[in-house]
Amino acid sequence: MTLAFAVVTSIAAIIAAMLLVQTRSQLRMYAASHLTAKRGMDLLGDIPGEVDHLREELLHQNEALTMQRDVLLQILNGLGEGLLAVDRQRRVVLANPRFVHMFGLSGELMGRPLAEAVRVAGIFSAFDAALAGREASERFPVRTGVAERRIETRAFPLKSDDIAAVALFLDVTRLERLEQIRRDFIADFSHEVRTPLTGLKSAVDSFEIGAEHMSVEEDQQLRRIMARQLARLERLVNDISELSNIEFGAIPLERSSVDLYSLVRDLCEDFTERASQKGLRFDVRGRSMRVCADAMRIQQAISNLIDNAIKYGGANDTIEIDVRAEGDDGVVTIADHGEGVAPEERERIFRRFYRVDKSRSQDVAGTGLGLAITKHLVLLHGGTIDLNSVPGEGATFIVRLPLVVTEAS
Repeated sequence: MTLAFAVVTSIAAIIAAMLLVQTRSQLRMYAASHLTAKRGMDLLGDIPGEVDHLREELLHQNEALTMQRDVLLQILNGLGEGLLAVDRQRRVVLANPRFVHMFGLSGELMGRPLAEAVRVAGIFSAFDAALAGREASERFPVRTGVAERRIETRAFPLKSDDIAAVALFLDVTRLERLEQIRRDFIADFSHEVRTPLTGLKSAVDSFEIGAEHMSVEEDQQLRRIMARQLARLERLVNDISELSNIEFGAIPLERSSVDLYSLVRDLCEDFTERASQKGLRFDVRGRSMRVCADAMRIQQAISNLIDNAIKYGGANDTIEIDVRAEGDDGVVTIADHGEGVAPEERERIFRRFYRVDKSRSQDVAGTGLGLAITKHLVLLHGGTIDLNSVPGEGATFIVRLPLVVTEAS
C-alpha cells in the first residue's frame, strides 16, 4: 500500500508550499524596494510624481501578494494530509494544522529546528534522504494519548534555499485495518470453500475413473454428495452477498408493527423437528408486545440464533427463550446449555466465518456467517445484540429492539 492515490493532492501541496515561500520572499523584496524608494525620495528631494507612482505600485503589488499568500495558506490548511517543510539548516518553514494535529504538537513550529519541533525517528530519516537529494518513503507508528496510529510519509527534495525539502503525511491506520480485514476474509473464505470443493472433486474423479463399473447405489450416493456440496457452496455465496448488502445498507427495511412474541413462537414451531433430533425442546415464555421492525429480516435474525442454539446447545436438554419488555425495548433472550463461549471469544463470535471450536467446524453444518448477519440486521433496526456465557454452562444471546411508540389518547 502506497500514497499513490494521493498523488494529485501531494503535487498541489508541494506547489502551494513553494509558491507560499516564494510569496514571502517577494514580499520581503518589495518591502526592501519600498524602503529604497523612500530613501531615494529623501535624497533627491521633491520628485512627487515619480515617487508617489512607485509607492502606489509597490503597495498594490504588496496587497496582491498578501492576498495570494492568504489563499495559499487556506489551501495548505485545508489539506487532508499533514505537510512539513524545512530549509537547508533543517529549520521548519511550513507546518499545516493537519500535521500539528496528527502528531499532537503545540506551540509555534515556524523557525524551530526540526529536532526540537518533533521527535519521531521516521520523520528524521525521511528528511535525511530528501535533503541528500532523494525521495523517501517511511511508515511508522505514532501514539497520541492512548491511541496508536500508523502514519505514512513521503519526503521530496526541492531546489530552493528557502524550502529544501517537503514531506507529506497520511494517516493509514484505517487503510491498514481494511487491508487486514480483506486478507482475513480471503483466508477465511478459502478455508470455508475448501471442504465442499474437495468433496465435489472427489465425486467427479470417482465418476471419471469408474462410472462404467458403478452400481446404481454407488452412483446415487456420489450424486447426493455432489448435490450437498453444491448446495453448501450456494449457501456460502448467498450468505456472503446477503451480508455485504446488509453492511452497506443496500437492503431497505419494510418496517411495520410486529408482534415479537408471536414471531418467536412461530419460529420455534418451525424448528421443533430439528431440535427433537438432538433431544432438545423449547421453553418459550413471555407476552405479546410490538416492535417497529421488518418482520422478514427480524425473523431471519432470530432464526439464526435459534439455529445456533440447536447446533451448539448440547443434546437432551432445553433451549429457553424469553420475550419481555425493558423500558423502550422489546427483549428476546435465547439460552442454551451447551459448551458455552470463553470470554476472549465473545467479541469475535460475531465476525464473519468465525467458529468458536475450529476442530468441530466441519462437523457442524453452516457457513459461519449466521451470527454476523444477525448482528448487522439487529443494528440496522436500531437495536443491540449481546452474549452472556460461562464456559461449560451454555450461552445466552440477548436481542433488544425498539418497541412501537404509542401515543396516549
